[in-house]
This record gives sequence, structure tokens and C-alpha cells, in this order.
Amino acid sequence: MSLKAGDKAPAFSGSTQEGQPVALADYAGKMNVFLVFYPKAFSPVCTDQLSLYSGHLEDFKERGTEVIAVSVDNAFSQKAFCDALGGVQFPVLSDMTLEIARSYGVALPGGFANRAEFLIDKQGNIRWLNIEKSAGDNTPTMDDIFGAIDKLKK
Repeated sequence: MSLKAGDKAPAFSGSTQEGQPVALADYAGKMNVFLVFYPKAFSPVCTDQLSLYSGHLEDFKERGTEVIAVSVDNAFSQKAFCDALGGVQFPVLSDMTLEIARSYGVALPGGFANRAEFLIDKQGNIRWLNIEKSAGDNTPTMDDIFGAIDKLKK
């Protein structure tokens, strides 16, 4: 399945690093969602990526956008990873079955998700996306991400 801007975002749900349930439907009509897939907790690029988003969390909030990150790591690894990053304050979901990754077309052979970012508007539509071919390839800058979010207001 190959998603593109304008498509309806596939529904998903899961448990956060704190064991709380989260679903895309929770944000419908309330907030945009910046959905981030990353291959593996504690890897260098993933650590940098989640640290960057965590450091800009207020900027996301000011733009009415919730960050939700997803990887194949189990809930205990997710919690330890978030704690090691200083306490990530956005939902980080475990997708050990790759159900969410498959629905977004980013599941890879070998049981991992490709690094990818999807901006989903309040109506549940994908408005912007980036799927990387390899680690660090085409990683969007914060200007790219905030530029896409800011376009939602226009």
C-alpha cells in the first residue's frame, strides 16, 4: 500500500511508553498528528531524531500538533529509551506486530519499520509525508516539518 498526500490516514491505536492507550481517533477534530516511524530504540539516528522532536515539543503544541512516534520495540524498551532521552513527553507506541507500519506502507523485511513521517490533519487526512530510503536519507529539517504544519492554517 502506497499512501500519498490527500489520502485518508489509516486508523491506528496502541499503548504508549507509559502504558496509556492512544488512537488516531483521539485527535480527530482537535489536533493535527505528526506520526513518526523509527526503526529501533537506542540506535544513533533514532536517538537524534526523537531528541530533536522532544526539544521542539512546544513548537509542535503551538501549532496544534501532537507528535506520536512508533517503532517495533516492546513497551519496556520504549519506556527505557524515553527515560534515557530525559523523559519524552509525547506518545511512543510499540508496534511489535508491524500492524501500524503495514497500514502506512512502511514495514520492512526483517521486522522493522522504515523511517518515515506523516502529517495528519484534524480531519484525518495525510497532508504531507516523507519516507526515507535509508537512515538519514531525506530526513526532513524542522523548517520542512513546521513549514508543512503551518500550511495547514492557510
